[in-house]
Amino acid sequence: MNLFSSSTMIGQDLHYSQFYNSPQNLNPALTGIFNGDIRVIGSIRDQWRTVKVPYTTFSGSYDMKYLPKKSDKYFYGIGAIFNYDQAGVSKLNITDINLSGSYNYLLNKNNVLSGGILLGVATEGFNDTDLTFGNQWTGLEFDPNAPNGENFNSQRYTYLETGAGANYRYQSDSSRTYANVGVGLFHVTAPQAEYIELENPRLPVRTAINAQINYQLTRSFDIQGHGLLHFQGPYREYVIGGLAKLYINQNKGRVFRLDLGASYRTSKFIAPTIAFQYNQIYVGASYDINLGEFRNDFDGYGGPEVHVRYIITKVQALNQKPCPIY
Repeated sequence: MNLFSSSTMIGQDLHYSQFYNSPQNLNPALTGIFNGDIRVIGSIRDQWRTVKVPYTTFSGSYDMKYLPKKSDKYFYGIGAIFNYDQAGVSKLNITDINLSGSYNYLLNKNNVLSGGILLGVATEGFNDTDLTFGNQWTGLEFDPNAPNGENFNSQRYTYLETGAGANYRYQSDSSRTYANVGVGLFHVTAPQAEYIELENPRLPVRTAINAQINYQLTRSFDIQGHGLLHFQGPYREYVIGGLAKLYINQNKGRVFRLDLGASYRTSKFIAPTIAFQYNQIYVGASYDINLGEFRNDFDGYGGPEVHVRYIITKVQALNQKPCPIY
């Protein structure tokens, strides 16, 4: 029998329930779109540990702003991101390293249009050591030394990763009220990706349409709404959710904020979320809970997800123009 169907043979990309905390995986046009000068993010997700075919995802990213001296109407974003994802008994895994860049044009002090590109290299592979195949069953017992009858072209392939995106940002005079709406495209060149001979071995383009709105209600309270639509080949995924943000301390050098909320994801997963921010350090944690058809079989477990972010804001010289707050 075949190890994989043609769709799973090519596979799906990684995803996060807290997608807004992994912006370069969402849209290269979001590179450099944040309040500060340098941003570093680490993300990890672990799911389905109880069914003994766990999925583990890790991302690490860096991005920064670059402001040309000759113009105050635009700036650049420059970044890099590393991703690793492993799933299932076959340890199907993907590793990619990408560079991203954005051009950001300020329509006025409250509105900015951004375009971004991403370029990198990715490698995907699996290990058949722990796998079993129909040809290894004799009719009475399993024989691990019997030929498995599979003919894989390769257990690993490498391809060029490409991406592009566009984003609109509204930023009010308050840094706490803003909105992002954009679309990101990945695997733009539809690289060839196969382990066995397939009729269409191309990796499908992944499209991510996202929106994030943060609104300052009072001096101490904000609300955030966010949504994501994912399309890749025959697969569809959506995530919708929100956060309530409470500023417990706003004294300079001791700013502390607590976030509480939840997201709902396709296939009946809900992800309660808690996060805190202390000055420039942010930690967000969520846990996917399965409300779907496999809940009783697998104890309703999905898995935890954690994002850690650190932003550096440089002190500006007196004769240096200020950095945009977005």
